Amino acid sequence: MDAKIGKVIESIGSFFSGGDQIPWCDRDVIAGCEREVAEASNGDSEERKNESIMRLSWALVHSRQPEDVQRGIAMLESNITL
Repeated sequence: MDAKIGKVIESIGSFFSGGDQIPWCDRDVIAGCEREVAEASNGDSEERKNESIMRLSWALVHSRQPEDVQRGIAMLESNITL
């Protein structure tokens, strides 16, 4: 139990000290995800289409461009079902 608490505290400290690295996506990755969504929209299963949209959303949110991040957030918010 103490080991788990230690790991959590270490993880939190690492986060605030900048030890973690955010996985950035560049325009090429985003373009590839956009092509995948377009291909999945042409007759693939709904599950494959949703998976492609989730990958594109993830890539957009991890972009260095604020407009991409906002677009990714909007996509995620519109696909949330409660």
